[in-house]
Amino acid sequence: MKPIAALLLCLVLPAQAQDRDPTAWPPALRSAMAAASAASSPGVEAADNAIRQVVFANGRAYVVQRGRRHAVGDQLDGARIERITEQAVWLREAGQVRREPLYGGVEKRPPAPPPAAKKSKEKQP
Repeated sequence: MKPIAALLLCLVLPAQAQDRDPTAWPPALRSAMAAASAASSPGVEAADNAIRQVVFANGRAYVVQRGRRHAVGDQLDGARIERITEQAVWLREAGQVRREPLYGGVEKRPPAPPPAAKKSKEKQP
């Protein structure tokens, strides 16, 4: 009976190991990270409502949220989209317009002019 039990054990254990995602965080670390992020940002809305992506297609701008495209004039979480740019989305809610930046703390600026070319100190023949 022992060889059969050992064979069954060898067949069952690898099948259970295959169900686990090797790239996923361990459950203990996942729960610790979730608790730390909840404690560090009380009162902040769920990250699922944050605007993370803007797409430009056929000359029109769209906000992509939860897998759906929303254009200017559409409703997004109870607010009307007024304007969409590469850096931010303007939303009108309760008569007030608010700017929702896509990349907090990042500001787009024109490139600096190239430095002036230095003249060579080599002797010219």
